[in-house]
Amino acid sequence: MDLQILRYHAEKYPLMQPADAVKLLYQQTFGPGHLITDPGAFTERLYREMAECLPVPGLALTEPIGGGLVRVMLNSPRISGLKAEDLAACCLRTAEVRHGSMDEFKAKLEDLSDVCRAGLFAFSPAELGLYLRDYLEKGCPAVSHSRTYREAYHPAYRVAEEASLIFH
Repeated sequence: MDLQILRYHAEKYPLMQPADAVKLLYQQTFGPGHLITDPGAFTERLYREMAECLPVPGLALTEPIGGGLVRVMLNSPRISGLKAEDLAACCLRTAEVRHGSMDEFKAKLEDLSDVCRAGLFAFSPAELGLYLRDYLEKGCPAVSHSRTYREAYHPAYRVAEEASLIFH
């Protein structure tokens, strides 16, 4: 696990909750494939979301999440010249090549517990422990951002392999 990435996200998003840290590691491990069941519908949804996003001045186009992956920020002013079809193609290429394993993901969750004990996050090791116990019992599904994170940061992005981006 990339401690630099966790530190970056903990500092940038100090209101992160256990679900948000788990989501970050899930995306880092498995990429965007869980979101893409129908490429056409994925592209259409992306098109609508890009049209609805209001630009946030100064927001970078991409944000690293580790493992060569980035979050492409849909509310970055730099995205205005990008077509939804091009970004969707990047995400689809990423989903084709990014197939993490559950063993890899669970090892990252164990590392997350160690990092949490070092005080990197606003949430406590006990809060993470309770969250992970329930999460593991559910079979480690893809998760959404916490309500706290959504209300504070209004996340709007897609995950793609940085090397697959056809724009910069």
